[in-house]
Amino acid sequence: MRRKMIVFLSICFLFLGVVISSCLLKKDNVKDIIKYDGRNYSNISDADWLEEEIHMYQKGEKIGEIKRNSKLPFLLWNFSATKLPKGTILYNTVGTKEGIVSIIILAETENGDILYYRWLPKE
Repeated sequence: MRRKMIVFLSICFLFLGVVISSCLLKKDNVKDIIKYDGRNYSNISDADWLEEEIHMYQKGEKIGEIKRNSKLPFLLWNFSATKLPKGTILYNTVGTKEGIVSIIILAETENGDILYYRWLPKE
């Protein structure tokens, strides 16, 4: 019985290693995600509809900065990201009230570009 358990656990760890390795090797397939306040936010900067509504999402109060990176979205902690570098500053949008869930947050890159991230509750 003990031998079967060891074989089973070995197969499980091998499978887990293959899954994690394949995720890490597919860097281009990793979504651009930020974890903030326990929620995942996806980059919507290239969304067609944003161009028309961008004036509604102005940079507001600073909420923090990216502290760590992970290529695996399920391993993200608050203030971590899949693609943004450590130190990237995050902002609420103007008019976001304290205690209200931010739907859109902004990230300012080193060169001053603003990226828009939207909370997608189903992700």
